[in-house]
Amino acid sequence: MSGAQTSAFQAAAGFPPSAGEGLFIGAAMTFLLLWSAWAMYSTWRGWATNNLDSATAGVSAIRIVVL
Repeated sequence: MSGAQTSAFQAAAGFPPSAGEGLFIGAAMTFLLLWSAWAMYSTWRGWATNNLDSATAGVSAIRIVVL
């Protein structure tokens, strides 16, 4: 962005463009954490009710942790 564009963005938004990057990264990490918690809970619930065997539950848990 040019200096004029940066100034216009900051005047309109009230924060610099670099702060928007932090906001986006924070939102993405929050989404990933919530998705991981949901996926682990769903895997555990399936394993606890014997709807999912141990091998499949283990593979699912490893995939979630790696992501």
